[in-house]
Amino acid sequence: MLGPVVWIIVGLTTAGLLVLGALSVLAYREVAALARALSRSSERLSKAGADVERAAEAVARSGGAALLTTRAPSIQAPNGSA
Repeated sequence: MLGPVVWIIVGLTTAGLLVLGALSVLAYREVAALARALSRSSERLSKAGADVERAAEAVARSGGAALLTTRAPSIQAPNGSA
């Protein structure tokens, strides 16, 4: 015959396992939410990178034309000032 101490131990062990199970479900849900948020952030970053790349191409094309039409500054000091 099992004494009352054994049943208390069995009850506490069962309660502890139920608490651990509930906490693991909560942790899984949070990890899944974090994974979704990271996926959305990754998609937004890749879209922003593509936008920057398109803008850089446009700037490079127009900037190249501007460099050919403007006069580059000289690094030499003007005559008479030294």
